[in-house]
Amino acid sequence: MRLRSWLLGSLAVVLLAAAQPQAAPRLKITLSNQEWPPYMGKELPYDGILSRLVKEAFARANVDVAFRYYPNNRTLQSARNGTVDGSFGWAPTSERKQDLLFTQPVLHARMVFFQRRNANFPWNDLSNLRHARVGVTVGNFYSDEFNQQVKAGHLIPDMAPDDVTNLRKLLAGRIDLFPIDVEVGQYLIARNFQPRLAQQLEPQSKSFWVAPLHVVIWRKHRQGPELVERFNRGLKALQDSGEFDRIVAETRAASLAYHKPIKAQ
Repeated sequence: MRLRSWLLGSLAVVLLAAAQPQAAPRLKITLSNQEWPPYMGKELPYDGILSRLVKEAFARANVDVAFRYYPNNRTLQSARNGTVDGSFGWAPTSERKQDLLFTQPVLHARMVFFQRRNANFPWNDLSNLRHARVGVTVGNFYSDEFNQQVKAGHLIPDMAPDDVTNLRKLLAGRIDLFPIDVEVGQYLIARNFQPRLAQQLEPQSKSFWVAPLHVVIWRKHRQGPELVERFNRGLKALQDSGEFDRIVAETRAASLAYHKPIKAQ
């Protein structure tokens, strides 16, 4: 009887163990990153708000993430050609979807036009800005509507390699408007211009696009669909636990407190 009980107990343990879901094997990936403070940045606490959220969400799905930094116009391309496993902070387009798989959005960027203080460029539709000189950063996407206005000849884009260069052009009067996330624009102005110059630039109150910021995985990656599924699962766990909002608030405060001396201008 004792032996029978032992056998039954052992069998129950084996069956219970078999019924337990097996933890997914731990994976390691490399994502391209760039300078887009306070969301992303090599010298920022936790590499910025968005970088931290991406790492935390993947960690909850048993994926370790390393970052590799690139200049703005090479960041997305490195993911599209498989140099890295993926990237993040990108809105979907039909062209990008040819090479990339998109996760659920992590955050949303509120895109506005920055202008010189007291400038007057009112608009109800982007076609109203046909006489304005609009700066754009190489490699960035500013919405389908923006692209349609460019194709129609209503907007004439003035290209620059990065956002800070565009802000300098705006300050110098070489362009009239510059589209950028309102928080990124304010952060870059405060940390790249002396106060007497920074106060000469301001965001318009109205946004022209709320851009979803996704993680993207190289479409040819052999574990691409699994990585997307894992990230989405980890992101939901982060949001459901309340940790998402805490991480955003904590990292935003740390990023805003971070100070790098401004060069004399």
